[in-house]
Amino acid sequence: MKITAPIFLAILSCSSAQTTDPAPLASARAAFLRDVLASSKTLSGQYESALARAEAELAAAAEYEEALLVRRRRDELKALYPVTGAEIAASLAIPLPARQARLSGSVEARGEELTQWRTNGSSAEWTGVKVSPGRYYLELEACLIETAPPPDGMLPGLFRPQEHVTFEFHELSLLPGAAENRRSFEIAPARADGAFTSLQAGPVTFTRSPVSLRLTAAAGYPARHIRLRALRLIPAAQDAPTIVSPDSSTPTLDDLRKSLSETLAAVQKPIVDGYLQNLRDLAAGTPALKDAADAEARRIIRMLQDNGRSTQRLLGAATPLSAFDDLDGAVFVPDPANEGDRFFVEHDGSRLRVQLLWVECAPVDAARDADRAGRIREHFRIEDTDSPARLAREFTAGYLEGKPLRLLVRPGKNKDGSISALVFLPEVGLYQNILVDQGLAAVLAPREKRGVSETGLHDSLLARERAAQRRKPAPGAWALSEGARR
Repeated sequence: MKITAPIFLAILSCSSAQTTDPAPLASARAAFLRDVLASSKTLSGQYESALARAEAELAAAAEYEEALLVRRRRDELKALYPVTGAEIAASLAIPLPARQARLSGSVEARGEELTQWRTNGSSAEWTGVKVSPGRYYLELEACLIETAPPPDGMLPGLFRPQEHVTFEFHELSLLPGAAENRRSFEIAPARADGAFTSLQAGPVTFTRSPVSLRLTAAAGYPARHIRLRALRLIPAAQDAPTIVSPDSSTPTLDDLRKSLSETLAAVQKPIVDGYLQNLRDLAAGTPALKDAADAEARRIIRMLQDNGRSTQRLLGAATPLSAFDDLDGAVFVPDPANEGDRFFVEHDGSRLRVQLLWVECAPVDAARDADRAGRIREHFRIEDTDSPARLAREFTAGYLEGKPLRLLVRPGKNKDGSISALVFLPEVGLYQNILVDQGLAAVLAPREKRGVSETGLHDSLLARERAAQRRKPAPGAWALSEGARR
């Protein structure tokens, strides 16, 4: 999971893992995430541009490692959004499916199309469409072709093909402002038989949700075969506030980070407030969903309360550890498969298997994991790994259970699906240090290139291991080693 932007994108990422929610809650979250994406894309694009400038400056100064970290930030930030116009439209669209429309007159729904607009006033109506306040366009694809000649005895005037046909799209409401949401558009004959043309009508402005919408044929069109499909509402593009520092004519990257955080907080506040109100309404109106809706509300509030601290980390503060993903508030999960250096945690409703970075404990099942058991025997110069494995597992369970954990996760997963992480505890620090101090974990040589801060942490682990090995009496596995027995 990539978490490289402020709290609203953390919400975006975390929510994607929750796939078992009741349908009403899942629908509410999907609308919320769509609104978050729409309001934040332009601002985050400006921040990505600032990162591009920083990358160029670092490369010019021969700070290649830092430039690479900034490049990773840019790639991760861009990956959160679709990259083409069609994908962006698809991600933000509110569909108006033909099969969900209430039809009147001669109009018919055939698969994903609305057709047979032959009588005056024929219409399709969508009720309870959930939208966020704002301006929208109606987009659709249309095909207009001439029908077969009229049967004998029918009045030919009724079947005179019109060059253009007119439709009206409007909001069904007697409330103030609804009368202004009435738009007309024309459909021209297709250039080739059966070809569809993309059309756009609007914009219309919605100040409330949900809304009811109706599409009506302005006249009867018996001489034309009209097919409409892919009807959807698309948010109108809005000019985003410029991300600049008010205190400097030439803002630094730190100024840009601060400006982005403050501007996004202002833009996102009404969206978050609206989502929390939707959750309260859902809990009050559907008692069976109260617990799930309350849990979702608590999750959002907890993220917002931690926004000041998390935003700085998630924005990628200028430290080499910014290459790690930051998961704060994880909790240890007891499980029979847990070991000293490999265990389960839960974070924002997701269950993750963690493998401690840079250290290794003896495996509980030495026969199944012979390679790791062999490395531990060689490292500590011991003959049997059963006792160190049991002690490490019991120590980790007793030390971590019930404590809030912060994980700095190396991007990507291991072959077994686990994540490699540095695990921190409040007022204690790096948990790897504790295991090494107790003689329960061997320090490994890192397999990847490290930045300055990573090198410092790893060197500290090596120093702690040397100190534990010399301590009298020796702790953990060091007490069983050949050197301690002499």
